[in-house]
Amino acid sequence: MWTMIIVTTAFVGLMGLVGGGGELINERVEAKRAAEQAARAGADELSASAVRSGSDQVDAGEAIARAKSVLHQAGWSGSVSVQGSRVVVTATGSRKPQFLSLLGVGAIQISETGTADAISTPDG
Repeated sequence: MWTMIIVTTAFVGLMGLVGGGGELINERVEAKRAAEQAARAGADELSASAVRSGSDQVDAGEAIARAKSVLHQAGWSGSVSVQGSRVVVTATGSRKPQFLSLLGVGAIQISETGTADAISTPDG
């Protein structure tokens, strides 16, 4: 009888770890995708003067606004910075894994970063 109780408890614990680990990996991948997509959207906001001159300069205000909008639509918060023609986005948020909550684990903070460079010409 004790063997059955110990085996069952160990099995539930193991399932919680495996299932919860899978959930966390999925959440991190989702955050990374959102950050990269937001960075790409921001990098598409080339300034009008840069387009006329043939350079890859990003309109910082528009890039930040668009990247934050994409992050928000994906369900993440975060920060956006523009460094010349490069847009850097960090998606942050907390998620509460269902399986790990069985083991007493609460919300876990997730933070992933994505970058994109503006390209105004096919030669890039």
